[in-house]
Amino acid sequence: MAVKPNGGERRDKLNKSGAPAFSVNDEIRRNRRLRSAGRRRDAKRRAAPFAAAALCVAVCLVLICVIFATVFRVESVAVSGNIRYTDGEILTASEIETGDFMLFMGKDKLQSRIISACPHIETVELVKTFPSSLEIRVTETGAVYYTTVRDRICTLDSALRVIECTDTVEKLTELRLPEIRSAIEGSALLFADEGEEAYVKAALGLLGEADDLLSFDCIDLRDRYNIKAYSGGKAEVLFGDSEDLGVKLQMARRVYAEALAEKSSGTRIDVSEPSRVSVSYDQVINYSKD
Repeated sequence: MAVKPNGGERRDKLNKSGAPAFSVNDEIRRNRRLRSAGRRRDAKRRAAPFAAAALCVAVCLVLICVIFATVFRVESVAVSGNIRYTDGEILTASEIETGDFMLFMGKDKLQSRIISACPHIETVELVKTFPSSLEIRVTETGAVYYTTVRDRICTLDSALRVIECTDTVEKLTELRLPEIRSAIEGSALLFADEGEEAYVKAALGLLGEADDLLSFDCIDLRDRYNIKAYSGGKAEVLFGDSEDLGVKLQMARRVYAEALAEKSSGTRIDVSEPSRVSVSYDQVINYSKD
């Protein structure tokens, strides 16, 4: 029979007498377990409000997504501002259909689609009336100029966007332009030399303006150093280069007013050198085959 250490014998005696037998180590371990359980309870108590808040946020997000997905859908679309095009043509071009999600529907892509299909439209505005109504407001443009591109006559708006190819050019100003690379309906003219675009638009910003005294029905911008313009078969103005074009135009108007006072049947005005303006009266102004 094995001999137990004194501590073991004492524990056996205590056990036999019914009293609990705990060592110091047992007490330490028990205290550690109690402290650990207490810390876990405290942590759970502190985390409970945050967990509840996170759950509420998640539920709200789910509800919002469900509302967006089911409520903000297109049910009706109205079109306004159109004259040349029917509502149906514009709606077809817009590619908007009943049931489309309208919240993030953007204007830029919509405008691009509509203008590509309906080149007489200049601007598009998208008005959303939540939860389910849309209005497409359009502004139609009018042709201001026309030019000839590879034996095709193209009408243009004030921004040199091609409206259509047609022979109907009554009351439009003829433009004779530098070489054009592309003329597509609904898009701006593309010049063979990209630098020509800025020059042409700057010149037209001055020469293209209507004026009761001297308005041009033909503007020749093919050579930036030899700009010419014609007015109703009654006047030809030689501007030379594009430098000080605004000053030259004002001088030409003053000279033309004097020519009208002299009852000139046709007036040729040279303002290419503003310091030496020359004018010829009773000239034959013929530019149709120039």
